[in-house]
Amino acid sequence: MAGASSGGNSAYPSFSSRIAFIIVTAGSAVGLGNVWGFPYVAGQNGGGGFVLIYLLALAFVAAPAFMAELMLGRMGKASPPNALGRLQAKAGSRLHWPLVGWTGLVGTILVLSFYAVIAGQAMDYAIEAAKGGFAGWSDHEVQALDADFKSSMPMMALWSAIFMGLTALIVSFDINTGLEKAGKVMMPALLMILLGMVIYSGNTGDFGAAVDFLFGFHKMDVTPRLFLEAVGQAFFTLGVGVGGIMTYGSYMGSNVNLPRATLWIVAMDLFVALAAGLAIFPLVFSSGVSAAAGPGLVFLTLPLIFADIPGGAVVAFAFFLLLTFAAVTSSISLLSPTVARLEEAGWSRRKGAVLMASLAVIISLLTAYSFAGGKHVFPLAALGLDGMTFFDLIREGVSNFILPLSGLAYALMVGWALSREEVRKALPMEDGLMFRLWHGVIRYVAPICITALFIGAVAG
Repeated sequence: MAGASSGGNSAYPSFSSRIAFIIVTAGSAVGLGNVWGFPYVAGQNGGGGFVLIYLLALAFVAAPAFMAELMLGRMGKASPPNALGRLQAKAGSRLHWPLVGWTGLVGTILVLSFYAVIAGQAMDYAIEAAKGGFAGWSDHEVQALDADFKSSMPMMALWSAIFMGLTALIVSFDINTGLEKAGKVMMPALLMILLGMVIYSGNTGDFGAAVDFLFGFHKMDVTPRLFLEAVGQAFFTLGVGVGGIMTYGSYMGSNVNLPRATLWIVAMDLFVALAAGLAIFPLVFSSGVSAAAGPGLVFLTLPLIFADIPGGAVVAFAFFLLLTFAAVTSSISLLSPTVARLEEAGWSRRKGAVLMASLAVIISLLTAYSFAGGKHVFPLAALGLDGMTFFDLIREGVSNFILPLSGLAYALMVGWALSREEVRKALPMEDGLMFRLWHGVIRYVAPICITALFIGAVAG
């Protein structure tokens, strides 16, 4: 077992190697935000121009905050609330840092509650494709499959429970047997399926149009909201702000160079997002479908395309298996922080994993209700949030409030509260240009951008 990092507990568990840490943490970052979210958000926002802004947001806001969250975990060596409590005492701050950790734990369960429903639909579609579904289907049959799934609360609840059961099973083992082995199997499999999809789409679809759309410059309305959307997507794809990354940081061995590892993880996360675009958009453009299809791109638009292309059932199975793997590698990191906290309270990992997975399934019923009978139920309409279902409130509450506020808190803790020298040694980095640039970004650029994201979300 790798040793604990400076300031940590020598008995605290850690990943077996640097490679294991990078693979598992990259798996945490790579999730539905990359395969489900990025293509439709890029499509809705015009492609190339948005992608450029997204890259800038990733480089100058989300990635530095990601490294800061990992570093807080490495220094605190505990679940997010306890890790931040230790660091608050070290910094001598009067602010209640553990509150940020507790808020993140709530955020992880809320994200899991809608993740489970979306991932459950991906699993259901993968089974349908394995039986030969989609190939040669009519538009009506594809639309009926989506409508049938989203009109049946028992069906959504069943698949959510299956998905969360798989997540709990992996997390219930110790981190080397569970998280590490799952990451080592699923991440290479995910990358192989994704590369296969890109090659197939490149040969079958309009690859040139997809490349031009994602990387070319087209006329578009550059608004503050576009920048906020890019920053929000960068945060969501990396999973910054809810404590899963901090928990993985606490399992990091002292032999890991954090800046170098962060570079690899962010590069892998970016590669998957762009590759997902190159796997999806060639098929979209060759079929004459609008790239701005929105959230329905994965479960409505793509199946319509799978119905018309050679080997549609096989391609559909590969894609929905890819989506499922991406969801699982992220869901295990989302469940881990609450399980770690329960372990500190004397619970076994198995009991903690079952309890928190069950809670996520119960809360997932709100998302299922929003898709089924509650499409026109807006619980906070009296507060001016008319048109927002339970699902909308949960998803946007996490994305527009918990993620940016937690990210802002992490940046302020690392940039202002902890001593510059402690931060430098924890990374570790030489006191040169690269460290000064990163510390300056965490101290000034990231807080300003995150604050703008939050204000924009509230104003919007």
